[in-house]
Formats: sequence, C-alpha cells, structure tokens
Amino acid sequence: MAGINKVLIPIDGSDNSLRALAYLVKRVKQDKHVQICMLNVQLPIPQSLFVSRSMIDEHHELKSKEALTRARRLLAKNHVPAEAIIRIGDPAETIVKLARKSHCGEVVMGSRGLGRLAGLLLGSVTTKVIHLARMPVTVVP
Repeated sequence: MAGINKVLIPIDGSDNSLRALAYLVKRVKQDKHVQICMLNVQLPIPQSLFVSRSMIDEHHELKSKEALTRARRLLAKNHVPAEAIIRIGDPAETIVKLARKSHCGEVVMGSRGLGRLAGLLLGSVTTKVIHLARMPVTVVP
C-alpha cells in the first residue's frame, strides 16, 4: 500500500490558484493517498504609531479568510478535505519552508498569482519557488 503524498498548494484567492486547486482536487479523487495542505501567505506589515499589532493581525486574518473562501467552497463541493495554514512572510520563501517542514512531497501552484510584478512567463513567486524548492513543483497554467 502506498503512503500518503502530502501536497502543498499556495492559495492567494486568484483564479490561477483556484485552477491549480481544481487540478489537485481531480488528482485527489483519482488517488485517495494525496493529502492537500493549503497555504495562504500574507506579506508582513510593519507596526507604527498609527498601526497597532492588533490592527495588523486583524488585517491578516481578514485577507486570509477572503483568499481562502472560494478554495474552501471548491473543496466542500467536491467533498475533499484539506488542511489550511496561514503564514506571514515572503511568499516564495514561506511556501518552500513550510513544504519542507511539513514533509510535503510536492508543491502545486498556479502560474501567476496576485503579485504586482509578474514575470514574463511565470509569476515571480512561482519562479522563485521553482528555484528554491527541493521537491517537485507542478505549475498549473
């Protein structure tokens, strides 16, 4: 019997990340040994005199909830379970670090996300993940 193949999928709320999730949902339906771990990464916001730590935490929580809402609906509609994790940091570095720490065998991600400066062929986060990852990265167009 094959072991569980844990797959990390970054979800930023973009159509591309949801297309990647739909691809992964199809795989899970074909292979029950695939386990989905969704990750939403929020960029850090510095605290200041006018922006408190609690305001920042509330903002991150709201943005993560917004980003994961459609993904959770897609999973529920297809009766596919998934773990959801929220982190703060550089998106690519956080994706790769969590994939390693969680013993994920693969990262599946959309070719572009919601980043302001996208690469010519792939999104800049996607390109950085491909270069940093020590495990396979599947890019869904």
